[in-house]
Amino acid sequence: MILDAAGLCFSYNKSPVFSEVAFAIAPGEIVSVVGPNGAGKSTLLKCLNGLLAPDSGRVRLDGKNIDHISRKQLGRTMGYVPQHDEDTFGFSVLEVVLMGRAAHIGPFSSPSPRDIEIAEEAIANVGLKSMTHKSLNQLSGGQAQLAIIARALAAKPRLLLLDEPTAHLDIRNQALVLKALCSLSRRQGLSVLMTTHIPDHAFLFSDKVLMLRGDSAPLFGKPGEVMTAEAIGKVYGIDVHIINIDSRTPEARTVVPDWFGVIGRDRLRRNDHAT
Repeated sequence: MILDAAGLCFSYNKSPVFSEVAFAIAPGEIVSVVGPNGAGKSTLLKCLNGLLAPDSGRVRLDGKNIDHISRKQLGRTMGYVPQHDEDTFGFSVLEVVLMGRAAHIGPFSSPSPRDIEIAEEAIANVGLKSMTHKSLNQLSGGQAQLAIIARALAAKPRLLLLDEPTAHLDIRNQALVLKALCSLSRRQGLSVLMTTHIPDHAFLFSDKVLMLRGDSAPLFGKPGEVMTAEAIGKVYGIDVHIINIDSRTPEARTVVPDWFGVIGRDRLRRNDHAT
């Protein structure tokens, strides 16, 4: 396993956020972290990369406790893409991605030709080669997010942590980002751990799912095993239907909230008959 956590607990001002988080991610796996607002998804990522210290439990990278790994070494092994990164929008794609080489460049050094080559490779890997010298202001939301992901990839990490990488993106740009992550995972063996508010993404793109459930112990396993209608209903406080949208692809499932109770179920039955 490239990263594993056990017994992880965290609280703010003695108010528990999550407890007894335990999971592991193998090379090349994509793991989605799901749960309602306030469940601690973003906080968990910060605990995993050492930005926050958990109350108890441990996180290991390649079998070594992250408390015993320097920030520089963590930066070379584990990339991190937060939700908001507005400070980069005055720079070109290449300038932004070169920032990801910081863990490999001395504090008073300039990027070497090799650093530039690695940055350009990261840009090509996310499909932005033709936009290398464009400002992030000229890119679509999805393209700008891919540039931020390329910045993390420029450090040559083996594990990428992403906090809601598709937030605020339209359907096309969501697909653009998720397809790029899947391609990197499959072609390069990159491990991906991402938080998401969209259960459908977890079904379609994840090998495993970690569901944070507030006061209850988290669930971890394959998407179809963890994300049942009953489990999702309890966590989010609303009845849902899970519908398979392609009989040839078991992973192609969508989660439909039962907004109107029985009326909602009747509407679903009518739609089923219509198809």
